[in-house]
Amino acid sequence: MILRKICYVTILLFIGFQTYAQKQNFSYLDVFKLEYVSDPQIAPDGTRIAYRRMGFDIMKDKADGNLWIINSDGSGNQKLTSHEVSEQSPRWSPNGDRIAFISTTDEGSEIFMYWLDSGKLAKISQLPFSPSALTWSPKGDQLAFSMNVEKEPPVIAKIPKKPEGAKWAEKPRITDRLYHEADGRGYIKPGFNHIFVIPAQGGAIRQVTADDYHHRGKLSWSADGNKIFFSGNRTENWEYDFRNSEIYEVEVATGRIKALTERKGPDSNPAVSPNGKYIAYLGFQDKVQTYQVEQLHIMKTDGTEGRLLSKDLDRSISGMIWDAKNTGLYISYDDKGNTKVGYISLDGKITKLADDLGGTSIGRPYAGGSFSVSKEGAIAYTQSRPDYPAELATMSSKSKRTNKITALNKALFDYRMLGNVEEVWYKSSVDQRELQGWVVYPPNYDENKKYPFLVENHGGPVLNYGDRFSAEMQLYAAAGYIVFYPNARGSTSYGEEFGNLLYNNYPGDDYHDVMDGVDYCINKGIAHE
Repeated sequence: MILRKICYVTILLFIGFQTYAQKQNFSYLDVFKLEYVSDPQIAPDGTRIAYRRMGFDIMKDKADGNLWIINSDGSGNQKLTSHEVSEQSPRWSPNGDRIAFISTTDEGSEIFMYWLDSGKLAKISQLPFSPSALTWSPKGDQLAFSMNVEKEPPVIAKIPKKPEGAKWAEKPRITDRLYHEADGRGYIKPGFNHIFVIPAQGGAIRQVTADDYHHRGKLSWSADGNKIFFSGNRTENWEYDFRNSEIYEVEVATGRIKALTERKGPDSNPAVSPNGKYIAYLGFQDKVQTYQVEQLHIMKTDGTEGRLLSKDLDRSISGMIWDAKNTGLYISYDDKGNTKVGYISLDGKITKLADDLGGTSIGRPYAGGSFSVSKEGAIAYTQSRPDYPAELATMSSKSKRTNKITALNKALFDYRMLGNVEEVWYKSSVDQRELQGWVVYPPNYDENKKYPFLVENHGGPVLNYGDRFSAEMQLYAAAGYIVFYPNARGSTSYGEEFGNLLYNNYPGDDYHDVMDGVDYCINKGIAHE
């Protein structure tokens, strides 16, 4: 009997040792195995969620994604279509019977329709360029979208026709535009983004806007389906007045455009209330400084009686969705390195609903992520913590409890050891401000050992790091470094005054903020001179 117990304990220890021994540190090639959730869209009745499942192609060294659908309780997670191509922007029809989305192949991007009752799929467009900002009309009979329309470049000198078969150099690139290149895009071919509509059953597209201005960003239909609201800058000096934009309406039938705002500064992201009475939008009066908080405004749909709704929130609002009862909006905002989902009533009262919204990318722990809301107030959102990239989470409108319903990386993380991430607060030696940062420890960290210490500052500087997953930080930690990443002055999520401290002073005291964090870690025995 004793011998049998000894053997039993030995077997358990051996199994436990094997399980532990199989766990390895996070490594470079593991990045290509990671997946994360993007753009979750909950059905109007709250029963199902369509989302983009992102992954990495090791052969092409790029991220891409396709669409999946899941029940709100986490069951029935399955791919929406059988197509193995890039898919994005799932958008439920108003009554929840269809999902419109964009699919991209080597031949271009098109709008597709998926019918929930039959599982049938159809391409409903034939477009020359990629669509964006896909938006259903209130009746579900049309879709609006934004798309580029090419424009011929200026001609300075007429080039003679080359002989057949001749191999001449490429034609010279000529531009008369200020806005002709952008980071990540390179040279931008001449053209302007315009708003189009297409029947939901497919058919000919129709261009709604005209003139040489860009019409892009979020679109919102009027309740009667006769107008589309958008943001843009339709002034003569739009290229030079790049920070300014207004909210416009365009009549779908006639193309007549009317400006609804006129202040100096960016006004964007119009959202019409379900009853059609109000437009909510984001923006600020431009004071020409380094950082200004994006505030939530509301006005009647004719542009009158505008007022500031988020005056009591000293944080930038990045997303907003009307509730079905027209009594307020669901919003997202960054606070102290963590992105929140909240609710703001029409009298300006703000309630925090959920933490840990995140997941636009996995490289660095930047802010991001998105959410959607059902008619009954159920929320679907991307949730990220330092130990996992964005997963799909839900929040019940009744219990207010959150529930993470996916675990896309469980098969990998069950056999990987990640570095522990610790939040730290310390004082500035310049003005005694409270400053925030995070320390990532190597896997199997031993506080009795000394490790090399690495500081990772974020860019911007009008951005913020936070307690979100970061493959980059984890790879440094796996290589044996203790990593410190701070939010020095000039970072967002601490209010407008803090974010604007680098106005006419960059680089400046942000250097001391970083080094004060290093000194803090030295004093705590985390780092060593």
